[in-house]
Amino acid sequence: MKDIPIYDKTAAYAAEHNEREAYRASYKANMACKSAVSEAINKNYADNRLDTENALKTLKQSFSLERIAVITAISIREIDYDGRISRDNKEWAKTVPFPTDNDDWGMDRNGVFRVSGTHPGLLNLFADTVRKELELSKTVPLKKPSLVEKLSRPLPQKADKSGVKKEQEL
Repeated sequence: MKDIPIYDKTAAYAAEHNEREAYRASYKANMACKSAVSEAINKNYADNRLDTENALKTLKQSFSLERIAVITAISIREIDYDGRISRDNKEWAKTVPFPTDNDDWGMDRNGVFRVSGTHPGLLNLFADTVRKELELSKTVPLKKPSLVEKLSRPLPQKADKSGVKKEQEL
């Protein structure tokens, strides 16, 4: 499951572009990851303490850090109203790019990926560890750079033959 890429488009898009198999494979991996996250949190909770690092380590053997982060973020988005989830984790969950996939009744299909059967406070502690791991790895670009940011960067300066830099002309 670790090598299955995350399909980050809607079911309708997958149907229109003949990408149903990629959608289904990612869907199955997301469901497996959801169950594994719940199981890892529950197995690593004992004596009023959650060993989040061991839970994440166990999960990373089967799933990519990006998929674990997406499942965690979707779970937090689904219970955004819950006061046991920190404001920082709620804000982080909103930045994880994964599209809303509404069905014919206006319900988000991604709700099935929500980690259930786990106390929201424990999910919050787990999310803290996932965010920390993402910051340390810096290999998982969860937020794509904005086109506006790219265009607003100053142009690099060119050096003339004398070695003096001058502004690039448009």
